Amino acid sequence: MSQIEQLFREFLNKNPEVENCYQQGLINRRSLARYLIKNEIAKSNQLEATIAMLRRFKFKKINNEEKNVFKDIKINIKDNITILDFEKEKELVKKLESIIAKTNYDKGDTLKIVIGSSSIKLFIDKENQKIIKNLIEKFNTENTLDSISEISVMFPKNAIDTKGILSTITKELVMNEIIISEFLTASPELLIYVKDEYVLKTYEILKRIKKSIK
Repeated sequence: MSQIEQLFREFLNKNPEVENCYQQGLINRRSLARYLIKNEIAKSNQLEATIAMLRRFKFKKINNEEKNVFKDIKINIKDNITILDFEKEKELVKKLESIIAKTNYDKGDTLKIVIGSSSIKLFIDKENQKIIKNLIEKFNTENTLDSISEISVMFPKNAIDTKGILSTITKELVMNEIIISEFLTASPELLIYVKDEYVLKTYEILKRIKKSIK
């Protein structure tokens, strides 16, 4: 492997949108080579060597199966979500049972609990924070995110066995400078949490991915 190719691989890991644009034919090989020289992946006198490297380089193949699962996705949005990040404590875990009992799922109340190795995260409707008032007062919160929107992307069942779904979405969001606050999966449903300022743009990106599938 040449030094140019090695640097190019590292460059793609940090800039996945470049490979995406190249794969879609938005930039040609010579233009990409010039771009790489501009970003000091290769020297100014290595244009032809860079073009030759790109000609040999094995880009990831476009996965048609990956694309097809986006045809039938259903997208729903719910706003005014608060995410609380607590330090993990045994007593807190026990208290969560009472929180679940007070949540009215039939009315569409939001409550999601993620227990990690060192923290516990609660996803709850902002208007229902009174339910967890005692928890907030008694247990240590490391972080709180307000004004969050939950974007639910429901895939067909075969998406469970399909590769590359997350990478397709995250690449598009990265390219459009969307900051993802949290990600949750309950296959075949994907839950994306973003600040309110990003929700409309995120929705438009997901709709565009769906419409681009022919």
